[in-house]
Amino acid sequence: MRGLIINNQNLEFLRPALEGWIECIDRFNQVHGDSEAPYWHGAATNTGLLAAAAWQAEQVALAHYPSKKQRDEGEREGRCDLSISTTDASVHLHVSQRWPRIARLDLNAALQETATLARQIAYPSQLKAGALFVSPWKAGQHASPEELQDLVDDLQKHTACAIAWHFPYAYRSLHNELGQYFPGVALLFKQAAG
Repeated sequence: MRGLIINNQNLEFLRPALEGWIECIDRFNQVHGDSEAPYWHGAATNTGLLAAAAWQAEQVALAHYPSKKQRDEGEREGRCDLSISTTDASVHLHVSQRWPRIARLDLNAALQETATLARQIAYPSQLKAGALFVSPWKAGQHASPEELQDLVDDLQKHTACAIAWHFPYAYRSLHNELGQYFPGVALLFKQAAG
């Protein structure tokens, strides 16, 4: 189960990178098998995977670099988690990750926090957004197709500028030693104001 929705024309240029991000997850599975997933390893690993997908889509990506932070009291040195650019558009991202339970997928506060932090990573004239990776889990057993569809429906209720998700069949039984099953990953974007 995979999908992509872009609700903000400013982020439409990301479509090839987001489609490639889904393909990179599948390629990782082909190489490493069903007992390892890239989205397990946190925000930095997911940022690297998204950067690789951008490059494969003939875009330009730069991860974890110093940037000028715009603050009320003036400029300061900051850090941008990832920028993705084409010759016509670019976005500067603040990245975070959450691991909610499948049945408790209220990500509004986390998405807003990520977007608010993105506001300070570049100049006001530059497009900035929060990028929230979400690796939901279920205790005791893998999620059913119906539960995954409910999860996708819940994702689409969030006020995100763009949403991509991938819940591959191969990862239906992926779990940790605590019996938490991790069926896939979603990525939500929210444009930062100002």
